[in-house]
Amino acid sequence: MTGRHWKDLRACLGAPLLVVLFAIRVSGHISAAEAPLNPPEPALLRIEFSENESALGQTARENIEAFSSDFARKSGRLELRAYAGPPHDTSSTARRLALRRALSVRRELIDHGIVAERIQVRALGGTSDSGPQDRVDIGLFGG
Repeated sequence: MTGRHWKDLRACLGAPLLVVLFAIRVSGHISAAEAPLNPPEPALLRIEFSENESALGQTARENIEAFSSDFARKSGRLELRAYAGPPHDTSSTARRLALRRALSVRRELIDHGIVAERIQVRALGGTSDSGPQDRVDIGLFGG
């Protein structure tokens, strides 16, 4: 690419993407594992787990109970985004562990008054951001 083309590309795409494109040009390729991870999406509540565990600890249960009592009085639906394992791990093992974690959180939400139909579960396996690898993020569905 000539200097003029890089200038046009930078104006269209912005600096962060240009850095990635430059890395590709210099090295010839860049894998997803080498690319910098974005920060995690905001969550109403983040529940962290120990590695390879799906059971909720006492602190997590207390946080979910407090969250549930507040959210039960509001409208809207929740989305549980569950992660397990290193970035970009989409193996069935990682997704199954993520699902077990999401179902543990879902069960606790239901036990504290959130109607099951208001909860959407997503078991995503490994993270795709720079947040904790072993977690469930509770957010608004569609929000």
